[in-house]
Amino acid sequence: MGAIIQMTEEEILARAAGFTTGLKAHSKEVAEAIASSRRIAGAFKAPANETAEPMPAYAAPISAKGSRA
Repeated sequence: MGAIIQMTEEEILARAAGFTTGLKAHSKEVAEAIASSRRIAGAFKAPANETAEPMPAYAAPISAKGSRA
């Protein structure tokens, strides 16, 4: 069995984002980025129906002449 490693939430999120070395050198900036991400994520409203698409699917229109080939 491996040893249990205790990390703060900021350390876990920084590691998940690949900022393992930057956390120590730029801890203030990493904390600010985490806070900003939380604000942005909280700004989006969850859909009432989780299976519904947020936007209709788009398709390129087919010209009346057909393909360019």
